[in-house]
Amino acid sequence: MKKSLIVLGAILLLALFAGNCKEAVAVSCTDSVKKLDNQESSFAVKCPANCTSGSVWGTDTYTSDSAICVAAVHAGVITAAEGGEVTVTKAAGESSYNGSQRNGVSTSNWGSYDSSFTVK
Repeated sequence: MKKSLIVLGAILLLALFAGNCKEAVAVSCTDSVKKLDNQESSFAVKCPANCTSGSVWGTDTYTSDSAICVAAVHAGVITAAEGGEVTVTKAAGESSYNGSQRNGVSTSNWGSYDSSFTVK
């Protein structure tokens, strides 16, 4: 009886975790959160390699029309050489965005924008 309860508990835990796992969405180097707006507030994307050019505004927090994969390279979450999986989290807009140079990617300044995102 005890073994069957342990097995049942393990099966329930696996089912719970499997239900919460979503596969990463394959995106291009220039896809933005705004373009993928049907996604949840936090989701995973799979970035290809060599994403170093594309429009990006901000540093650490980016405007929602910025290229996700280029922003992820800029933030150091993935490398341009390898690409990889990135977790995107939508955020409220900010009053201004400061650009910078990091990891071979230049981002631009921008004023107020209605929505943002972060990557990790």
